[in-house]
Amino acid sequence: MTIRSRRAVVLAMCVLTLGMSGCQRENPVERSQAPQPPSVVDQAVRQSVEAIQTPMDKARGVEGTLSDAADRTADRVQEATQ
Repeated sequence: MTIRSRRAVVLAMCVLTLGMSGCQRENPVERSQAPQPPSVVDQAVRQSVEAIQTPMDKARGVEGTLSDAADRTADRVQEATQ
C-alpha cells in the first residue's frame, strides 16, 4: 500500500466514524405529565362504590351484635330449662 492509499483509507474511516456517530439518535427525554384531575366518570364510580359499601359496613357491625344477642338468648333458654 502506498502512502496515498493509506491516507485515503484513514480518511474514509474517519468520515465513516463521524458519519455513524452523527446518525445516532438520542433517546427522547420523557416529559413529566402533570397529574390529571379525576374525571367526572371516575368520581361517579367512586361515589357509587361508597354508597354501596357504607350500608354493607354497617350491616357487618350489626351482624356481630345480633350474634351476641342470639348467644345470650340461647344461654337464657338453657338456664330456664335446667
